[in-house]
Amino acid sequence: MSDLPLKGIRVVDITVVWAGPTAAQHLADLGAEVIRVESSHRVPSSTRAQPGFTAEMAAKSGGLGRLTYPDGEPQPQPYNRAAAFNALNRNKLSVTMELDTDEGKEAFTKLVEKSDILIENNAQRIGDRLGFSWEALSAINPKLILCRMPPLGLTGPYANYIGFGAHFEALTALTYLRSYPDGDISQSSPTFHMDDVSPTVSSFMIMGALHRRHQTGEGGLIEVPQAETMLHQIGEVVVDQSMNNRSQPPMGNRDPVNAPQGVYRCKGDDQWVALSVRGDAEWQSMIVALGSPEWAKNPDYATVSGRINNHDEIDRHLTEWTRNIEKEAVFHQLQKHGVPAAPLNNEADIVADEHVKARQILRPLTQKACGTHDYPGQAFRFSDMELRWDLPAPLLGEHNEYVYKELLGYSEEQYQDFEERHLIGAQYAVEREAG
Repeated sequence: MSDLPLKGIRVVDITVVWAGPTAAQHLADLGAEVIRVESSHRVPSSTRAQPGFTAEMAAKSGGLGRLTYPDGEPQPQPYNRAAAFNALNRNKLSVTMELDTDEGKEAFTKLVEKSDILIENNAQRIGDRLGFSWEALSAINPKLILCRMPPLGLTGPYANYIGFGAHFEALTALTYLRSYPDGDISQSSPTFHMDDVSPTVSSFMIMGALHRRHQTGEGGLIEVPQAETMLHQIGEVVVDQSMNNRSQPPMGNRDPVNAPQGVYRCKGDDQWVALSVRGDAEWQSMIVALGSPEWAKNPDYATVSGRINNHDEIDRHLTEWTRNIEKEAVFHQLQKHGVPAAPLNNEADIVADEHVKARQILRPLTQKACGTHDYPGQAFRFSDMELRWDLPAPLLGEHNEYVYKELLGYSEEQYQDFEERHLIGAQYAVEREAG
């Protein structure tokens, strides 16, 4: 097996929630030493979890993924047991530093001097206040690659606005476009495209910066405005507006070109299948898959424009067929005839899926506070080497001794002094004070 491509690269991870942690996790999977810098005095509730979070509170969350805990029990130390944090921070180390203290600033400076990359995904003003500007960090380490992932960029009138993926999805028109023509737009659910796309863009740009540094010896600043990464998902809609001054209305499950397209009820309680017909040839293939029913011979359905104009009628006919068949059977029957289709699966369906099992898409990890559970594996693979999968998400401050003593050269006496003054810790201050 080859050495992992980022072996010997050190990353300082000062990220929150989903997008930033995932970008750093990509680098960790590729062999980089990723050190999460965290505070034991400020609780990032959307990243870890509040120390006092209880099973009753988790139950009331309605099963929201980031509020999921082993056996439904957050305690003890929910911030080490939360599903979202554990899924997004494998292969990392955790050190606690208080960046608003002289001691914390000194330790942070030492760490930056010894690192290759720093990633942060705060709004511009927050990152600058914490000392993450390029001017400040490049003065410490000119060879550093700094990747900043502010939601709306480092400049412009919105640079200091804050929010989550759902807010900026609304800002960039995705929420509007995903709604239904005859529905209440306020009922559109958030899908957080920004948090899923931005990490891949960020890690890709970091790899490019590493290659440039190998050639020139220079570090640099990478800016990844997360909201802008989402615009590329609706590029044709934006271009249509600029070309034709035309705004696309909400489409629901339909498409301007593919017809029929939608989600159709299948046999069973709340069981559905999604399908899409991309042209006349696939329409003919679908007719064969349905057993060549008489209704499908209607000449009005023979062309794309005809099917678009008669979409509601076709939907009724299709539902008469799908509602009596299990979704997996519809899926396989349509795919057999070359028609794009897939069942609408829930989490239990995914876990039981034969393709998921065959490719080992879910893989086990054992973490001290959580035990052993399956997690989504890496979405990329190399033919000649295994990506890293040996280190679970870290406990808060789990690697303080390694970072302070071995990496930064602090003495045992200094380390104990930091511990006694609670400048470092393995639990949050509010929990320690309450106990």
